[in-house]
Amino acid sequence: MRLVPLLAPLSAIALMAAPAFADTPSMKPDKPEPAKGQEAGVYRFGATYSVTPVETASACQTSCADDAKCIAWSYVATFEGADARCELKQGGGKARPNPLATSGVSPTLAAKFLPEPKPELEGGPESE
Repeated sequence: MRLVPLLAPLSAIALMAAPAFADTPSMKPDKPEPAKGQEAGVYRFGATYSVTPVETASACQTSCADDAKCIAWSYVATFEGADARCELKQGGGKARPNPLATSGVSPTLAAKFLPEPKPELEGGPESE
């Protein structure tokens, strides 16, 4: 019971110190943000027709964008001596978590499903 009177002052000190810790940078290293159109930590299954060695996920994404046959792609990073590779796919396939993979769909395919908004659909009562 002797500790109860001490709890209130200690709680007040902790609450006053909390804002100082809020501005402290995280101890975890920042993960780089994936580029637009990239799904970090995802592997896509489906009709792989080309497997080539590449250095980055962005290079794999570009290979898919340059190939009219490509619907989706998966980049798999180097692991236990295996070279990093780019898999181009004729189908979107199922997407499954994989910490070594980065995937995406062809920009051509993405444009069909995520079209840019049309100006005539934008606006509201104030745009008249």
